Amino acid sequence: MRRPALACLLTVAAIAAAPGHADMMLGGFATSAGQNHPLRHFHPDATGSAAPVGEISGPATQLYQPMFGTYEPNEQVVYISDFGGQAIRVYPAFATGDVAPLRVLDPPQLAQTRANAPVPAHGELGVIASNCCIYTYPLQASGNSVARIRGINWGGGADTTTKLNNPSSLIYIPATDEYAVKDYDSAPPQAARIVFHARTANGFVAPTRLLTGAGVANATGLAYDAGSRRLFVLRQLPPVGGTRRGVIAIFADTASGDAVPLDTIEGGSTQLDLPDGRYFSGIGFDPYAQRIMVSMPGGSNPADNRVLQYGYSPGAAGDLAPVRILQGTNVSPYTVGIPFGVPAGPPDFIFRNGFQP
Repeated sequence: MRRPALACLLTVAAIAAAPGHADMMLGGFATSAGQNHPLRHFHPDATGSAAPVGEISGPATQLYQPMFGTYEPNEQVVYISDFGGQAIRVYPAFATGDVAPLRVLDPPQLAQTRANAPVPAHGELGVIASNCCIYTYPLQASGNSVARIRGINWGGGADTTTKLNNPSSLIYIPATDEYAVKDYDSAPPQAARIVFHARTANGFVAPTRLLTGAGVANATGLAYDAGSRRLFVLRQLPPVGGTRRGVIAIFADTASGDAVPLDTIEGGSTQLDLPDGRYFSGIGFDPYAQRIMVSMPGGSNPADNRVLQYGYSPGAAGDLAPVRILQGTNVSPYTVGIPFGVPAGPPDFIFRNGFQP
């Protein structure tokens, strides 16, 4: 039955105001296995010490150290890399409260997992496994006995063919059908690099390419915007005068070798600099709000946790001021993780509930 227009408008307004419908989501690191770290949703206009509009939290969630996540729009779920929990946990993206995971992927080979990359077009899920390798599992796999589809092996020992040493920040590039990670050479001077592998690679195989040189020196994180086909490399430079400067280097997703960034975001207005001894958690990109997001733990004081958000469009660079800064224990009660984007609400909410405009 067709609802009156006013009723439909009220329904849409209710959806927009509903808790948990926000444009940024993030977790973090609890300090012991007995603690639960929440996944928190923040409104796109949230700033300062604003409270989250919703969170997935409680013992049923099984969350311990949800350091990284990705939103998968076909299922409208989030894939969460629980580092200390040694599992990929999947939740409804717009849920709040003490929500049990829909699926848990936790085979022993996964171990500590830093990041994941759903590839729904191929029914696959790429993960960083055991801090060393890139494994691929069926997208909807669950349980501790799941066999991987394929795996790209560690390259930090005697066989350095794969160039994987201690990978983090896994992303998937649809246009080139590649995975990419932030990594560093196992041999001195242990230079940072971005390592690219074909999604279909298996075993001890060479990368398709490397992004190296001064443009990615001291890289500490990697994010990606498939819309503009841009890579965002977060760099944290050696300390000078007690300050560690942060830089975001922007590359085309086809860059390789000792490439020069297309642009950089750096300077005093960026507020990316940190005191020596403090480090970034990482960098994410929100394709729904078109924002680059950088998280900074507060060290021993969670009140100093921060997340900086920068409005991004090709050409936006230089001494760019954040459009939003979130900070404090509302960001994380412990150590803040890597933020990621979710849409403002389920796109088919009205029609799934029988409403029609």
